Amino acid sequence: MPRFFFHYRTDDELIPDEDGSELPDLEAAENSAAALAKAIVEHAASTGGDTRLPRSIEITDANGEELLYLVFWAGPKFGADEEGDDEDEMFDVPATVH
Repeated sequence: MPRFFFHYRTDDELIPDEDGSELPDLEAAENSAAALAKAIVEHAASTGGDTRLPRSIEITDANGEELLYLVFWAGPKFGADEEGDDEDEMFDVPATVH
């Protein structure tokens, strides 16, 4: 089974995944990255972090070859007030960039 690495990138730093995860294919890796993105946004929201900042997860293979970038942030729910400043009206919006 192939090993995929999920490197977390913000504007300020890159946090490398030193261990990686064995997954059946790139689609499974993309799904794992989306779940990780959701957890990162939820953690930022629970600790008072800015959930609207774009972040990304860079998926590489065991040789370090870049396979996929998952860019994510939180935005207002559909139907939220125009200011969008009600924290209860936030949700994560993962967007995949190939």
